[in-house]
Amino acid sequence: MIRINLLPVELRRGNRLAAKVLVAAFASALAVSASVGWFGIVWFGNLAEAERTLAAVEAELAANQQRAGYYDQLEANSKDYAQRVQTIQDIGKSRRLWSKFLDEIIDVVNNNGDAERHLAWFDSMTVKTDKKGGAVITFPGQVQGDDKSKLSNFHEDLEAAPFADGMTKSDPVYRLDSTKDRTPPTSLKFPLKIELPPRAGGKK
Repeated sequence: MIRINLLPVELRRGNRLAAKVLVAAFASALAVSASVGWFGIVWFGNLAEAERTLAAVEAELAANQQRAGYYDQLEANSKDYAQRVQTIQDIGKSRRLWSKFLDEIIDVVNNNGDAERHLAWFDSMTVKTDKKGGAVITFPGQVQGDDKSKLSNFHEDLEAAPFADGMTKSDPVYRLDSTKDRTPPTSLKFPLKIELPPRAGGKK
C-alpha cells in the first residue's frame, strides 16, 4: 500500500534526528569538553608547579654558587694566612729573643745566690749585630775578691748557659782592682767579649 506524506519536510518523522542520537551527540560533546577542561587544569596546574619548582631550584643554585665563591675566597685567604704564619715562624726562629738572653745572663751572674762560687757584676753592656743575625756582646765586668778560681768558675758557668751553643768568648784575662769603700776592697776586673752565631734562617 502506498502512503503519501503531505507534511512539510521539517515536520516529517522520517527526516528528523532521533532523540537517542541527539542525546548521544550532546553527551559526547559534554564529555569532550570535560576532558579538555580537565586536561587544561592538569596541564596548567602541573606547569605552574613546575615553574615554582624551577624557581626554587634556581634560587638554591644561586645561593650555592654564592657559598661556593665565598668558600673559594676563604680557601685563598687560608693559604695566604698559612704562608704568613710560616714567614712569621721563620722570622721568629731566626731572631734572637734578647729578653730571654738577658734573663739567662742574669741567672749565670746570680748563680742561685751562691756567692761562694762567684760574685760577679758588669759595668756596662754593648751589643753589635750583623745582617745575618749574629751578635757581638761586650761585658766589662768584675768578680769580687782576688781569688782567680772564682773568675774561672764564672767562665765555666757562662760556657754551660743555655745560650752558649755555638758561642765563642774571650779568654778569662783580668787585672786586680782595689776600692777602699767596698768589702772586700779587691776585685778581678775583666773584659768579657761574647760572639753569638746567627740564628737558623740567617734573617735579621
